[in-house]
Amino acid sequence: MSTEEELKYQKQLKKSARKKQLREARRKLGNKKGDRKPRKKDWDVEDWNENHYQTHERIQPRGEHERRKEREQIAFDAERPPTELDSVMETSATQTGLVVEVSSGLCRVEVGDETLLCTVRGSLQEIETGYSNLVAVGDKVEVSREDDERGVVESVHPRRSVLARAHGTVLSLQQIVVANVDQILIVAAWREPYIWFKLIDRYLIAAQRNDLKAIICVNKTDLVEDQQVFHAEIQPYKELGYPMILASALNGDGIDELRSTLKGRTTVLAGLSGVGKSSLLSAVEPGLNLKTGSVAETGLFRGQGRHTTTQSSLWKLADSGIVIDTPGIRDFGLTGIRQGELASWYPEIRSFANGCRYADCSHINEP
Repeated sequence: MSTEEELKYQKQLKKSARKKQLREARRKLGNKKGDRKPRKKDWDVEDWNENHYQTHERIQPRGEHERRKEREQIAFDAERPPTELDSVMETSATQTGLVVEVSSGLCRVEVGDETLLCTVRGSLQEIETGYSNLVAVGDKVEVSREDDERGVVESVHPRRSVLARAHGTVLSLQQIVVANVDQILIVAAWREPYIWFKLIDRYLIAAQRNDLKAIICVNKTDLVEDQQVFHAEIQPYKELGYPMILASALNGDGIDELRSTLKGRTTVLAGLSGVGKSSLLSAVEPGLNLKTGSVAETGLFRGQGRHTTTQSSLWKLADSGIVIDTPGIRDFGLTGIRQGELASWYPEIRSFANGCRYADCSHINEP
């Protein structure tokens, strides 16, 4: 070995010994890279759990809870002399209202006999709720007035129920369609557009997951060509015990039954564009004068309905019921359900699935 090679060899030995000393030092300090736990990837869909969503907590700015507790203490302390906080308590008073419409970052809130056009307090944007929208139709909110016609949503009351769909781009988020409803009326049309059973199934699963009563309404029964085929197609839902209303907004069939179903309850209407949700609602309550439209005859969405309802809107019926009419959709995505769990949401499969010999069975092609 030459002198130059000897020097190079010694240098490498020193470098290797130095690395060994550094590893030992890190180990003693407990700072070894291998000892660290990997960061949790909150965006990982497989780790999604719907229980992480706080539907029971009030959405309000940071520090608001403590500030309100202090205000309550002051209010009950009758013998305390007036302080600067008293004036803050008077000027920052809020009123409870009901969100009746949401669109483009604004919302209309019904406060008593008035309706205010409101923005949402910017500090609410910092709160992570698991939903892409902070305020939805049906929410009860606290509003501070700016003038006779405008206000600001300061906080959102706890929700007793939600109907949510998958967010279009962010897989870890959901979009609230409506809040605080008792039941969902799944509206489908037999024709124009053709009935889509997979979409009905998705709404039924969403209803189960959110403890909502589900009613299926098949509209446009006046377009049924073969009664035997029609009843054979809808029979499985009847056998599973789902309430079903067969209706026609054109000739009035099923309207009285529909009116009775909506009475005294808060109901969300959901379904494809063009199935006749607004037409049915207008037949139940003629004074609403809702806009209706026809089915597209050409283009990419030929045979599907046009959007006539552009945002969710809340309507109060004469028989004490509340109906939330939602925009017609062409898809309703479900999140938080793994492939192996999907079968458990189908009652007709769930009753037999426990006896299956395959733990990861899809109950489709397996023997």
